[in-house]
Amino acid sequence: METRVLLCGMGGYGENYIKEYLERDVLGSVLVGIADPFAQKSHLYPDVVAKGIPVYDSMDSFYAKDRADLVIISSPIHTHYPYVMSALDHGSNVLTEKPVCFDPFHFSEMIEKSSRTGLFVAVGYQLCFSKDVLALKRDILDGVYGKPVRMKTIRLMRRNDIYYSRSSWAGAMYCNGAPVYDSPFTNACAHQFQNMVFLLGREMDASVTTSSCKGILAKIRPNITNCDTVSLEFVTEDGVVLQYHASHAVDEAKIGPLSVYEFEKGTVEQGENGFVGRLDDGTLLDYTCLDKGERLEKLWESVRCVQEGRIPVCTLKTAFEHTHAVLMAQQMGVRDLSAGAIGKKDDKGSVYYTMDGLSQSLQNAYAQWRIAEI
Repeated sequence: METRVLLCGMGGYGENYIKEYLERDVLGSVLVGIADPFAQKSHLYPDVVAKGIPVYDSMDSFYAKDRADLVIISSPIHTHYPYVMSALDHGSNVLTEKPVCFDPFHFSEMIEKSSRTGLFVAVGYQLCFSKDVLALKRDILDGVYGKPVRMKTIRLMRRNDIYYSRSSWAGAMYCNGAPVYDSPFTNACAHQFQNMVFLLGREMDASVTTSSCKGILAKIRPNITNCDTVSLEFVTEDGVVLQYHASHAVDEAKIGPLSVYEFEKGTVEQGENGFVGRLDDGTLLDYTCLDKGERLEKLWESVRCVQEGRIPVCTLKTAFEHTHAVLMAQQMGVRDLSAGAIGKKDDKGSVYYTMDGLSQSLQNAYAQWRIAEI
């Protein structure tokens, strides 16, 4: 029996799912519909029509005519909760993009309904699906590295007017009354934080809980309401320090992701090619040589789980710690530093904002295991 897939949201990141189905056979699954009231704005719309994939203006319109075994939700953040709940109500498993939502009550409702219906809700933190990361986590759980001591990560990604004009919620605190807290921490660079708490989870499908947070959320870009730069330090319930640095307000197009994970028996470093572990006895554990999986492994694994009656490793339960950490950080408030922002044009002629010395300050803080001085 074919696995029937519905995609909600074909703009932005949703185009990656469209391309996967236009170009490949995803384990015999079939994209039976796309729900998006603005589908015609996508440059892939003609290809979708040519392929004969039905397009609907809403999930309700789709469900009035058809059914789905798996619903992919790649729509704006504030729509995730109602779409997840509707998909579960209609008997569909779910793969939703991150971040899921920032309302703890809504989060608990989704977890409860997923449990009650026996349907999974996978969350698209791709590192949690990557086979090299899963191999690293298995080694951590097996005690290869001993107890964790401290972890740090940095990812700097310049973002311009084009990026921030792509939606009404880009860089925003709220959208249509719902909290979205869009920032590098919650969205583009979220994977690096999620990977730390995921690797420290006591089971393959669990993440560790953080109990405290300090640092800075800063707004450099003048015309946003949330932060575009963060330098944070969390402490887990087990006393492990996690340091996280990210910014969209830098001159460099991209720095990182870089990570260092220190354990009692060795250290794991993430560089350009992936993760490499070095034990104190000289043993080298090179995870870069492992097959990471498909380019959209989260989709392929979700389809496999539907077909095999399994639950993916990264579900709502696994993903909640990211929401919890973001809420803790946002409670500190956002420091408005936009008065000192410098507007520049990038190679596309689009304006981005930065501050003198910001990138170096973040890199120095990362190197020295401390919070940045901004």
